Amino acid sequence: FAWWEPKAGAEADHTDPKVWAEANPGFGDLNSVDDFRSTLVRTPEAEFRTKRTNVWVVGAQAALPNGAWARCADPARVVDPDVPVILMGDGSWSGDSTGIVAVTVEERSHMWVTGLWEKSDDNVEWRVPVAEVEQTLRDQARELRVLEVGMDPYRWQRSMQVLSDEGLPMVEYPMGSVERMVKAWKLFYDSVLDQTFTHSGDPRLARHVESMVLKIDGRGARPTKESKSSTRHIDLGVCAVAGLDRAVFNASAPPPVDVSLQIF
Repeated sequence: FAWWEPKAGAEADHTDPKVWAEANPGFGDLNSVDDFRSTLVRTPEAEFRTKRTNVWVVGAQAALPNGAWARCADPARVVDPDVPVILMGDGSWSGDSTGIVAVTVEERSHMWVTGLWEKSDDNVEWRVPVAEVEQTLRDQARELRVLEVGMDPYRWQRSMQVLSDEGLPMVEYPMGSVERMVKAWKLFYDSVLDQTFTHSGDPRLARHVESMVLKIDGRGARPTKESKSSTRHIDLGVCAVAGLDRAVFNASAPPPVDVSLQIF
């Protein structure tokens, strides 16, 4: 029996070619260097560490490959005010966090954070300021060319009704739908790896995206928290996944027909 693994074990930098060579005696010969490089950017970190460096990773699997999210950042990008925008909100009213992400509807979308409310570790009585969330959506609807405001009706049914009555273009987006989230995640994952959209580089959004882990079963893969009791927030990450889903859908949808121009 023979076993090769990095000298630093689980602490080794899995992105370093020297580590690859330590764990693979055929590296550069039987194992292609280019294959390792391409696999690194398209494989979740835990899977790469286990299968390519012989390091057993205990715990949840990171949702995105190491460094993939950062490569999509474009903080200097300026959004055209005439471009339509999707606003996507997600979160709970207590015990966690609530966030809102904006995503432009165009060939290469851009996303950024428009609101975030998080519970601090020492505030057991904390509740999401619902009125503040609603007002933020109103303000954004006035400042931006908002095409849709997506929210999960399970937690935000009342707010959606109030805002809809005021004229905001509310759209139900059930985050608990496994089929919906599996499809949305596939689109998001491929879009991140192919860098077909950009984001503002907001560290809050990065933190939430990096806190997402994958739940994989017979119905497919979708992002979730590492555990129900975890204090690591993912709401902005889920907003990014759902928001991009709606942005791509609307970008590919045919333009609405102006019935006033039709002859009957």
